[in-house]
Amino acid sequence: MNQNYQTRISPQICKVQTDRKLIAVYDQLKYAALTHYAQLHAKGEYKENDHKANSLIKLTIQDYSNGTGDKNIIAQFNLAPEQIQFILTRITAGFQEFEWSQSKIYGAPDAQGYSTAQQFSISRHTNDSSGRPMKSPWRIQIVNGKGVKVQNQKGGSYMKSGSFLSEKNAFIQLTDMDLYTLLKRTDSYITNWEACMAPSLIANGKQAYEKQQQDWQSQNQGQDQGYAQNGQYQGQAQEYSQNSQYQDQTQNYAQNGQYQNQTPYYMQNNTQNNQYQNQGQGNTYAA
Repeated sequence: MNQNYQTRISPQICKVQTDRKLIAVYDQLKYAALTHYAQLHAKGEYKENDHKANSLIKLTIQDYSNGTGDKNIIAQFNLAPEQIQFILTRITAGFQEFEWSQSKIYGAPDAQGYSTAQQFSISRHTNDSSGRPMKSPWRIQIVNGKGVKVQNQKGGSYMKSGSFLSEKNAFIQLTDMDLYTLLKRTDSYITNWEACMAPSLIANGKQAYEKQQQDWQSQNQGQDQGYAQNGQYQGQAQEYSQNSQYQDQTQNYAQNGQYQNQTPYYMQNNTQNNQYQNQGQGNTYAA
């Protein structure tokens, strides 16, 4: 038996509904791995179900103007939390004209060489094409489909130009208040999610980092002692002094009249220049 709608747990943050369309925002935030605790949000450092985990906000647009059921078009796109907050600032700053878009392609290619692709665009225009003022100046569009994925030299990927094939296309027009409500509630959720997740993640991360530093210092100290006690280097200076290749070399230099009683030029400069005397003693470096 299906669970009652009123008691079913949902990750939906907010929704705005017009006569024949609906836009909704869902929680898909994920906290960072302990190795990257200071990021707070996951950015692909670990995998879940063979997919890189990323902290995201999912947007869906439903277009049921042609009916429900199979005729109901649902398109979706995932945005980073910072992108949600960026778009919100365009409203609070009072931008009269605004356009922003993004496209994604991911997943393994199918038998025909196509991978999953998505496109997202948002814009605000004060007047329509006829010059009349817009009651709902914001337009959000999501297109789901497929395209040909191309690898770049840095290991990333992009969609080959002209290869995109649309499968689902939905858009919605919103007033300033509608979009502000949608994004403001989402921003509030992101902020509270961070406040909820951050204390334990940061505390555990800093504790693990401090232990890592202590282990590293202990390991280095052990290596330094090992070098000092290693017989490989004992008596090495004696070998150099006994090497017949260099014997009596000092005497040869001393007997050479060209160099007798001649202080090297760089040593004279160092001893005469008070500005640089003892400069090396003042430099200290933390471990």
